[in-house]
Amino acid sequence: MKASILFLFFLWMGTLPFYTRSVNTSSTTIITDKGKKDKSLVNKSARVYLSMDDYICSEDQWVYVYGFKGWISGNEEAFFDSVFVPKGQHHAEFELSIPCTLDARLFFSKNGPDRVSFVIEQDSCLSLYVDEETPQYNGYCIKASKGGCLNNFLHELGEEQKNYRRKCKELAEKESLDSIEIYSKKRLERLEKVMDEATDYPILYECFAMIKYGLQGAKPTNMSEMFKKAAQRFDWYYGLKSWYSPDSIRRPSLEAQRVANRFKELNRKKRECELLNKETGAYMELAFQNAEGQEISTKGLSQPYVLVDFWASWCKPCRQEIPYIQQALSQYGDSLAIYAVSLDNNRDNWQKAIQEDNTQSFIQVIGTLRNGSRTRLLRQLDIKSIPTNFLLDKERRIIAKDLRGDLLIQTVDSLMKQ
Repeated sequence: MKASILFLFFLWMGTLPFYTRSVNTSSTTIITDKGKKDKSLVNKSARVYLSMDDYICSEDQWVYVYGFKGWISGNEEAFFDSVFVPKGQHHAEFELSIPCTLDARLFFSKNGPDRVSFVIEQDSCLSLYVDEETPQYNGYCIKASKGGCLNNFLHELGEEQKNYRRKCKELAEKESLDSIEIYSKKRLERLEKVMDEATDYPILYECFAMIKYGLQGAKPTNMSEMFKKAAQRFDWYYGLKSWYSPDSIRRPSLEAQRVANRFKELNRKKRECELLNKETGAYMELAFQNAEGQEISTKGLSQPYVLVDFWASWCKPCRQEIPYIQQALSQYGDSLAIYAVSLDNNRDNWQKAIQEDNTQSFIQVIGTLRNGSRTRLLRQLDIKSIPTNFLLDKERRIIAKDLRGDLLIQTVDSLMKQ
């Protein structure tokens, strides 16, 4: 606790001291294709301070810093550090030893985004915050604290690109194609200027990607030559060559291949989950969160029968079933609870649909995280299509499935008369 307070104090003061576990300060010599010594790089320390919300910290997991050693080749994957984060711990620190600016990613083994990209310079500290709302695949979009000047610049460049896409969408809706062309040319000029003034290779990476994949119409005809000319200032960084000369990519080393295989295995394990039994007679206990973040379990409901209904605001057939569900609830509300699980990835749309359909009397929960991805429990249920529902008895065992229209009313009527 004391160390965390001191860290935040020095971070605020802008005088963060650097202390590392063990930093390799050996030099690395870059050899050009011609075989002569081109640039000597010296490893220096860098530090990443990570803060996480309750969702990220809800269970034990490992967090990795990984990326590519672009000063060796364009596909030399590597883990630069890893930290075990026990359940309930909201902070983690990573100590890096890097020969130049590092373009890296964070990977969470269980809860958290699949990729949080960041850039960190030598002799610097970067402070990042990751929570449930952080997108699954994250570009340079996390605002860094002091010491993250390059990361912040790339964040701002990314925000500009978002505004560009938003403006193009508005113009497309107005069928103003000429305006899109003019607007895209201005965006291209802006990116070319940034490339000309680039002081480090990650800026070129970002500009290359925006020009190649993110512009509408206004792409230069000599794109490869433009990239090559810009990259020559950083010709020691081999990873840039893949943008204009794919044939120049070197084979990864055996160590890099082992890292790549290890990373694939981590991804596989993260997505691996034991599917729940949804057959009639199976026990079903669910616990999803409501709009306020409160977890509500089917086990804790007082009514002897529970209809678990999976739906979404965009699903017309789901919403067409609502009058039948409301009828069943109005007749047997003392004995029947409606546990409505939304699959929406937009929470505003979810809440709007609840108001429009007047379903506030349902127990409204959601099966997705704030970044739109499915929760582990929803993935375990493996819901293939909606509407889908399950009727549970007082033991919370499935006694009927996919009850629609009049069949729902008839089934509930029959149960209540027993």
